[in-house]
Amino acid sequence: MPEATPGARAMCVWLGTLASWRPGLIGALVREYRTIAGVLARPPAEIAAFAARRPARGRRGAGGRDHDAAAEQTTDAARFEGALRAGPAACLRQAERRPPGDLVVAWSEPLYPDQLRDLPDPPLCLFGRGGSDPASASARLSALVDTPLVAVVGTRSPSPYGEEMARSIAGDLTRAGVVVVSGLALGVDAVAQAAAVDAGVGASPSTVAVLGCGADVVYPRRNASLYTRITRTGLVLSEFAWGVPARAWRFPARNRIMAALARGVVFVEGTNRSGGRITVTHAADIGRDVLCVPGEAGRRLSEAPNGLLRQGAKVCEGAADVLAAIGVRAAGEDGAQFVAPDHGGAAVRDVLDALRDASLTIDELASRCGLPVAKAAAAVSDLEIEGLTRRLDGGRYLLLRR
Repeated sequence: MPEATPGARAMCVWLGTLASWRPGLIGALVREYRTIAGVLARPPAEIAAFAARRPARGRRGAGGRDHDAAAEQTTDAARFEGALRAGPAACLRQAERRPPGDLVVAWSEPLYPDQLRDLPDPPLCLFGRGGSDPASASARLSALVDTPLVAVVGTRSPSPYGEEMARSIAGDLTRAGVVVVSGLALGVDAVAQAAAVDAGVGASPSTVAVLGCGADVVYPRRNASLYTRITRTGLVLSEFAWGVPARAWRFPARNRIMAALARGVVFVEGTNRSGGRITVTHAADIGRDVLCVPGEAGRRLSEAPNGLLRQGAKVCEGAADVLAAIGVRAAGEDGAQFVAPDHGGAAVRDVLDALRDASLTIDELASRCGLPVAKAAAAVSDLEIEGLTRRLDGGRYLLLRR
């Protein structure tokens, strides 16, 4: 365990702040000084000189807009120079001036997640948000030590099938005691994390969102409501300092953190250029399980998962496949570690009654029964397991035994 001293904490926060504005800095320092401990043992002036000599990498703006990239690089360079001049103590003081519920954890401290130490370039500092009091975020981060985590990732433009699978898998994993990790992006990420929040009533944390910007920055704005829900019951984490805006290069960087936190990664739809594909690559590199939801042959969004399945990834047709892969026993097995509670009760009865009248989609069932979509999907999943329903083309469900 690294030495948790005030000086080490200040160095970690300072270097984490510098790395927020200079991609690849931590990896370069590790290559130069062999280990993170070796980096932290060097005088700040030496580290500052090394960082100042290392040029910023050229990069394109979001969507390939070079004029945006130039403006971003100018801003990033100015912020980098400001943090470099400020030094460790000043950066630590600034980072700690936060409202209740915000958290700063250094690589050198016991609260830092051990699984991130598997990365060749681990974040030296984590900035987190969760809850409304100083102890909440710490308790939620601490809970991750003994709780299995699984990342659910995929395209930003999923098909109805992809949405349904992401929702079902994430909801069932949460009910089985697994914490769902994702990136709060549009599409599969948001669907999975919303399902986890819906299913994780009473659980803390319900889900972990790893951002490609500061943990206090809501991006994309369309997920503002979900961000708020996650901060109430889950945890938002970032390696980037407070207030750092979203930039194109920061998203692939954050994907390695999602992969390292989790025992396994589930990929739901995407092309070979999908950000989820990057997460899977990081996961494979550090020995995490990779599972893919098989897609329809010839479809563009099936390209990456079907290709990964041909290369040896595990098939994921539901949460049970994930639990088996990561070594968590499902409900009903002897010695089960986490037992998924019955979805039953009123929700299942209402869904069952609705399906007696006609075949319906998940959204139609949710509307007709007055249920959240995630709960309607969970109820249908139970009925399907029991052999009472079957999915038809178009995402409609048919009651088999009336």
